Amino acid sequence: MKFNINSLQKNTSTKTKTTVLVVGMFFVLSLFFIYMQYATTKEFIQESQKAYEKKLNSIFTESIIRVKKFYHNRGLANLNSYGIQEALKNKDKKRLINLSKNRWDILSHENNFLSSMIFFDNEKNILTYLGEKPPKKNLSNDSSFIYDKNKRLNYRIVIPSPKQNGYLVFIIKPTYFLSEIYHLANIESYIISKYDSIFISLKKSQDLHLSKFLNKHKNNIPKLFNINSNIFTTHNIDIKDIDNKNNFKIAFFQDITSGQQRLSQTVLKSFLLISILGTILLIVLHYGFKVLIVRLEESQEKLFSLNKNLEKRVKEEVALKTKKEKEAKEKERILIHQSKLASMGEMIGSIAHQWRQPLTQLSSILVLIELMFEKGKLKKEELRESIEEAEEQISFMSKTIDDFRNFFKPDKEKKIFSPKKSIEKSLSLISSSLENNHINIKLNFKEEKEIDGYENEFSQVILNILSNAKDILIEKQIKNPEISIQIDIFENNSRIQICDNAGGIDLTPIEKIFEPYVSTKHASSGTGIGLYMSKNIIEKSMNGSLNVLNNDKGACFIIIL
Repeated sequence: MKFNINSLQKNTSTKTKTTVLVVGMFFVLSLFFIYMQYATTKEFIQESQKAYEKKLNSIFTESIIRVKKFYHNRGLANLNSYGIQEALKNKDKKRLINLSKNRWDILSHENNFLSSMIFFDNEKNILTYLGEKPPKKNLSNDSSFIYDKNKRLNYRIVIPSPKQNGYLVFIIKPTYFLSEIYHLANIESYIISKYDSIFISLKKSQDLHLSKFLNKHKNNIPKLFNINSNIFTTHNIDIKDIDNKNNFKIAFFQDITSGQQRLSQTVLKSFLLISILGTILLIVLHYGFKVLIVRLEESQEKLFSLNKNLEKRVKEEVALKTKKEKEAKEKERILIHQSKLASMGEMIGSIAHQWRQPLTQLSSILVLIELMFEKGKLKKEELRESIEEAEEQISFMSKTIDDFRNFFKPDKEKKIFSPKKSIEKSLSLISSSLENNHINIKLNFKEEKEIDGYENEFSQVILNILSNAKDILIEKQIKNPEISIQIDIFENNSRIQICDNAGGIDLTPIEKIFEPYVSTKHASSGTGIGLYMSKNIIEKSMNGSLNVLNNDKGACFIIIL
């Protein structure tokens, strides 16, 4: 039968899939935990073994230094004693034996591992000796291990005569160092050569099984081995004889059975702990899924009930949202329409102000022509001059209409323009009204940065702010009315500040002045939408900012583009 994994996935429940996934993750984490526990314990045991090996090396090194110093002092004491130097110079063997015998008895009694005390002449030939027959080995000036032709390993300590009459040499058996190690570290040690036999310490407590094993494997002793259910690890100290021909090593065999048992117990305990936790996890998953399935069934019933009315509620919310959007658009349309009407009214008022003087001038010309005609004094040249003057006034009035029409015509595309020129253009449209009401315009154009935007819309904003300032100055009948306009650069942007001396805006917070239908003017002269539209133009259409604040004289509008 062909195995189909897709069929298996379809026929396997979510509970089973989730359980397998969680148990799998738990199994992986458990293996990682066991490995970490094992690695930590093993590292601790290895560090202990290294510290133990370092301690043994230190004991061996200190033993070498101590024995050399001890016999060097004893040797000098013997060489400097009565008659020794003379007998050594004269090569008097009998006298050397007689004078040194008492000292040899004391030294050999102090140290059972002292095998020989030898006198050499200046030519490094043996004169005489006390103790065992010395090994046949050439004498050197350094103290070291020596390996003779009789396959004996000893430690030789050489003390030159202070008067250069010869040498005094002590021969120490290598088992001395094994004995020192045993007494200081309480461990059996062995001197091993891959060429010859094993020299063991003279303790009767040595492990016979271990000795047999070492005799059998002396040429290749493993790092780790088992004897009678005990586990041993090997530590070595390498030593060389004076000729550097034969390599020896002092081998220590540390019983690490307890450490290995601890390592096994760590793994066993970890497995036991993980088994318990795994069982608890399976129980929790089983009952957890049982509770979860009950809750899911309850949630499905609630969800089914909720879905019945969801479509209806969505339709109602969509209809309500659409209605609100339509209402908002209608309000926006009304605001724009009202803004256009207000702008149109302001434009007509401004045109009226601009036309007042030309109309008076035309009236004066017509009256003058009529008077001169009645008196019969109207000449052809004077009539032509009056007609030309009247045509100039009519041309000025026509240009005023064109200026206002172009001014309120919206821009379709952005362009680079000078804020200074746009402000001058706006001022020209209401200059007559400002002059008639004796309002002083104070200009402070420090420096400017050209603006990328809609010039006509910007000019309408300036005109709207100027018109508001003019109206409030007239309404409050301010003495010496003044409007100041300043252009400078702030944080690499153009900043336009338009301030008046009408005493400020009496609203809290002052930002409410930009809300639709909010006005500080009399109801008959203000609609409350001019500043709302101005803020929309500056911030939404031109990505700038329009803010207001009160200073010590009046209100100050700040535009940053």
